[in-house]
Amino acid sequence: MHIRYALWPVLLVAAASGAAAEESCGMRAVGLLADGKTKELAALFANQSEVVEPLQRMVESLGKVTSVQEESTARFAQHKRISIQSKDLPPSYKYQGYWINARSETLGALQFHIARAPESACGLLALHMDTAQ
Repeated sequence: MHIRYALWPVLLVAAASGAAAEESCGMRAVGLLADGKTKELAALFANQSEVVEPLQRMVESLGKVTSVQEESTARFAQHKRISIQSKDLPPSYKYQGYWINARSETLGALQFHIARAPESACGLLALHMDTAQ
């Protein structure tokens, strides 16, 4: 009986560590972008061959990316947007969204909006990069 109660703290700490180590699809996507891993990021899109070049241009425009943090609200009241998305997306579609704030060496404060296909672990439908207007 005492052994069962003694194991609870160990199990709770292990579960908390696993949850903390797991990153969201949005954080994974922005991490790949920040590291310049455009081929790996493009592989998350259904039309990967069509998004490699736009992703490479985006990486080149960013410079070093720092202060990456998941957020739950829009960063800018008004913004300029660059979008990279899967081919033939309708104007309205279901997705799981992520907002990731970051700081670019060349562009300053920005926010990424990531749209993940709801039925996938991390299949990207769109990646939007917003900067102050």
